[in-house]
Amino acid sequence: MSGFLITSLVIIALLIAVGLHRVWIGPTVFDRLVAVALVSVNGVAIIVIMGFVFDRASFFLDIALAYSLLAFLLPIALGRYFEHRTDDEEQRERHRRRRVQQGQPHDSGGTS
Repeated sequence: MSGFLITSLVIIALLIAVGLHRVWIGPTVFDRLVAVALVSVNGVAIIVIMGFVFDRASFFLDIALAYSLLAFLLPIALGRYFEHRTDDEEQRERHRRRRVQQGQPHDSGGTS
């Protein structure tokens, strides 16, 4: 195994650690989604490099291709889900504020 491949694996592993840190402490959901995409791309890079390390590049490239397709779709799907979820929450908050301004009683969530 060449020094270049080992150095590349170590650097990419450090980038994955930074991305996981951002996933853990990301201030917003969308920051976390970008970090998940970063970790996914770095994971694909590690799979490809490992293919060259083990001298089975074609096998590992197939795995990396399948993983990259999933890694591409996951942040998009989660982003759309959280976008609609936050839109619904904002709409409920505006409705609640409007009722408070009009002097209507507060809805207690269905309990009497």
